[in-house]
Amino acid sequence: MNKTALITVGKKLKGNDLYLLSVFDLEPSGVIVHAYNQVDSKEYQLNISEYEFSKARLKRNSEELNRLIDSIDLIEKDGHLVLYTSIDDISNIKIKPGVEGIDKFLSAEIKPGSESVNEVLVRGLVELCKVKPVGLDAVSWLGEWLLANNPSKPRVEDEDE
Repeated sequence: MNKTALITVGKKLKGNDLYLLSVFDLEPSGVIVHAYNQVDSKEYQLNISEYEFSKARLKRNSEELNRLIDSIDLIEKDGHLVLYTSIDDISNIKIKPGVEGIDKFLSAEIKPGSESVNEVLVRGLVELCKVKPVGLDAVSWLGEWLLANNPSKPRVEDEDE
């Protein structure tokens, strides 16, 4: 899905590096502020929810979008550079997990003594290959299988047992 930016401007951020700042409209979800440094191809994003956008009294017009852009800078947080806005009603620190964090989450046990997300997914994919549904039916089948075989699914024990 290609979206056209509501506004794109050049601005010097931390260290006097020139960045292209663009604001993309994701209404009704909010907006994304995207910063791109053409010299080293580094990119940063700040996701702003619709709630934060309206709480900050921002509108999707040139004057308000320029106010948002003027409030943007790069700061260092936990050894990583992140986009920051000085507008109080917008939550700034939204760090996305890196490859290591995602891998750690996927390989962690769901409950002590149970399987990891990877292991459950692999079992589901093996079963999917056995059934061989076609097209979107494969996605539906896998979704139903994952719901039925969820190791974290609450279980009701019968009193007779």
